[in-house]
Amino acid sequence: MSASLNPANAPVLEPGTRLGRYTLVAPLGRGGMGGVWEVQDDAGNRYALKSPAQGTQGSPELMKRFAREVNAVRMLDHPNLVSAADVFVESGYLFLVMEKVVGRTLTALMAEGPLKARRALVITRQLLDGVGHAHAQGLVHRDLKPDNIMLVDMGGWERAKIVDFGVVKLVGDAEAAMGGAKLTTTGLVFGTPAYMAPEQALGKQVDARADLYALATILFEMLTGRVPFDHPEPMQQMRMQVKAPPPRLDMFAKGAAWCTPELVMFIDGGLSKNPDHRFASAEAMIGALDLAFLSLDHVA
Repeated sequence: MSASLNPANAPVLEPGTRLGRYTLVAPLGRGGMGGVWEVQDDAGNRYALKSPAQGTQGSPELMKRFAREVNAVRMLDHPNLVSAADVFVESGYLFLVMEKVVGRTLTALMAEGPLKARRALVITRQLLDGVGHAHAQGLVHRDLKPDNIMLVDMGGWERAKIVDFGVVKLVGDAEAAMGGAKLTTTGLVFGTPAYMAPEQALGKQVDARADLYALATILFEMLTGRVPFDHPEPMQQMRMQVKAPPPRLDMFAKGAAWCTPELVMFIDGGLSKNPDHRFASAEAMIGALDLAFLSLDHVA
């Protein structure tokens, strides 16, 4: 699906604007590649609409990247991943309509302090389930972080849902199926420094194991209240990802009963500098996570 690149044709986005069969209600925020609005269709149903970021309309590269995100989300069908509801073109511009996820971000939850170990592991397992599905479709997220994770109250339990695929990378059959030239090359860095795998920070080609590194980082943060490599300067943070030894979980857990050897080993494996020394797949990582969860049975 393609769209015009003439900025003069871009619809004005403001409350009350009519786009296709949707009316813009209010801005919800920004994603990796564009603005996100709450919209309502003619039947009164509410959705999230994503549009190309302001200023990208004149850039063929960025418009193609947005189109790639649209196509990627349309490939996904999993309860732990945001789902597409509709795609349409208005005035030559492409728009993605997604389910509206009602909840709060993992960032907001962690602002209240570290999570209990069992809760953190349950969230991580759901994220691994979702990421594993994306990987099976040939999609590498490349920007997993707490801001991109929503927690939805399901009435007695919570569902974790990944909601942004703005810098997704296609690999294998997915790249071949969508066709076209590659949009990224070695040397370009995409993602968020605090959650970047070392090879990603170096601008090297990445695969699914970069996402697994990010999930190990997120679990470390949920348990300790801090990311493994913390620095106010993004470039220094990326250098730490590449060169600094991974911190051990038990260094920050202060002898907590929940910090079991199995959980320490899980984090160590997920944060390995060498992707060949990490878990080979989300499925393999889930197996190790389940063992870590079982090790908590004796913890009060």
